[in-house]
Amino acid sequence: MIRPAKHSDVPRLIELGTLLHDTTSYASMNFSPEKSATFLHSLINGLGVVFVAEIDGQIVGGMAGGLTDQWFSDDLIAYDYSIFIEPGRRSGITAVRLIKTFEQWAILKGAKQLHMGIGTGVNVEGTARLYQSCGLNHFGPLMMKEL
Repeated sequence: MIRPAKHSDVPRLIELGTLLHDTTSYASMNFSPEKSATFLHSLINGLGVVFVAEIDGQIVGGMAGGLTDQWFSDDLIAYDYSIFIEPGRRSGITAVRLIKTFEQWAILKGAKQLHMGIGTGVNVEGTARLYQSCGLNHFGPLMMKEL
């Protein structure tokens, strides 16, 4: 089941976010559970959105996203901050359900486009195929340089 996150879900989401962080291209950067929790609470309070995926009453994943206008237009873009799913459940339907729920939220909010990136460096090709299966199209690379 996919549902909007509640404030009481944040500790579990931080656990999942920590698991994701430790295995990604962001692992060289400090992870602050406190800052992350504050950010998730702000999204839940209306500055964006957070959805959770539950299986048998246990949160196994989540997705955080936001909405902004284009710098050159008043048209809205919905974008993801992150999708985080328990490692043992990453090959299932959970991510698709989270993405589809996020897409419906974006439509309800009046977004003209949905942007999702792959900034983790984890299973880039598989994640790209997942996004494409959800109707997203490749429109450019995301680049990074360690400083």
